[in-house]
Amino acid sequence: MDLTEINSLISIRQYVINSLSNPAIDRSTVNTMNGMLILIDNKIIKMLQDESFKEYIGYKDVKKAIEEVARITNIKSGIVR
Repeated sequence: MDLTEINSLISIRQYVINSLSNPAIDRSTVNTMNGMLILIDNKIIKMLQDESFKEYIGYKDVKKAIEEVARITNIKSGIVR
């Protein structure tokens, strides 16, 4: 899994978002960058859903992790009766 590419896309995405609010950039460029933002998001999501990334983060244990978080954050379970 190449995290460098994902990190680079996230950095580019942040630059695009910051640029969208820059009044010095003309409307045509902003429109183009809005389209790019959608494509960058799609690319990042596709990479994160890839089996190699899921294996890298141990996604097979996701149900166990969700249950553990739910148990820790369940305020009712911590109340002494």
